[in-house]
Amino acid sequence: MKNIKGIRAQFPILERVTPTGKPLIYLDSAATALKPQCVIDAVTDVLTNRTANIHRSVHFLGDEATELYESTRDIVAAFIGSEANEIVFLRNTTEGLNLVAKAFSGKGRIISSVGEHHSNYLPWQEHDVHRLSLDDNGDINWFELEQELSQGDVALVSLAHSSNVTGYMLDLEKLVNMCHSSGAKVMIDGAQSIPHTQIDVAKIQCDFLVFSGHKLGAPSGVGVLFGKAELLEEMDYWLHGGSTVESVTQHSIEAKNSPWKFEAGTPAIESVVGLQAAILFLLDLGMDNVESHFKSLSEYTSICLRENLPLVNVIGGIDKLQGPFSLTLPGISPHIVARGLSDRYGICLRSGFHCAQPLHDFYNVGASIRLSFWLYNTKDEIEQAIKGVANFINLVK
Repeated sequence: MKNIKGIRAQFPILERVTPTGKPLIYLDSAATALKPQCVIDAVTDVLTNRTANIHRSVHFLGDEATELYESTRDIVAAFIGSEANEIVFLRNTTEGLNLVAKAFSGKGRIISSVGEHHSNYLPWQEHDVHRLSLDDNGDINWFELEQELSQGDVALVSLAHSSNVTGYMLDLEKLVNMCHSSGAKVMIDGAQSIPHTQIDVAKIQCDFLVFSGHKLGAPSGVGVLFGKAELLEEMDYWLHGGSTVESVTQHSIEAKNSPWKFEAGTPAIESVVGLQAAILFLLDLGMDNVESHFKSLSEYTSICLRENLPLVNVIGGIDKLQGPFSLTLPGISPHIVARGLSDRYGICLRSGFHCAQPLHDFYNVGASIRLSFWLYNTKDEIEQAIKGVANFINLVK
């Protein structure tokens, strides 16, 4: 990434003093990304100058708040190549997946995988669901998928574009073509991929896409569900209340059209506006540049792991096109290492199952420690983190 110092300067938290007195090294972006100043400013502006409810307040503040909120829908649509009426604002990826799991009218079986984040694992428990196995790199078993589709009666295939454990990237065009040829719809969990990869839903022709704002530099509390217009219109809204209806009498209820019928109650208006600022920030940097930097850091991480932690197991293999990197450590709890890195070096990593325990079980490994990076990280930070992990492993030998 060109001008990495200038980019880092846009993230004020990187200037804070850690409890150790050392500079903050943040390598937990797969959990949530740091926020650039433009997002902070956009949220502050709404809270300071434009506090009002949307779609209902007949005054100038209501007009301004509504215009900002709905202009974000236009920008999100342009960002992923959809129409504005195909964008639903929800709280996060999890809520989007649950909405489709409850409201999608398609009849038949569900296909997912053992490698999914819990958000794309648990909502399907009440359905007739088949979990695809994975190969050593984290890719799905394509032959198994083909066999399941050939049996028919598959309503939906719901898979992550990129794993939050292995980092493996699914071939979306191959997936959609295969599923559509068998009459199945496709939902993509884009939470991990969309911060660093351009996704064009018009090109790949997926039926649903979900992602969270907080993983691409927006505030928490806002997520996006894209659904093809005809599918959203067929779906029933599962939360009932303000903003979902055109009229209510004692004898009848007239629902709004999609996407508004799915956005019950007062939304996180400031977070939605922050999402707009985050997307514009990414577009200004150029998604090609963001992706190139991400892959460069991934390549460097593989090199550093080989040099400093040759005996550590990397879930999904060490040779990755992109992160994150999840490591199982010999003879030491990943939680101890994560706490030690934080308390001694000011380095923030994630430890545990990363909300993907079935994936760890499938590979027969315990909890892991995860390095995940984004556009503000440097190779030096990655090297310091990996050497820090090596130091803690050496302490217990």
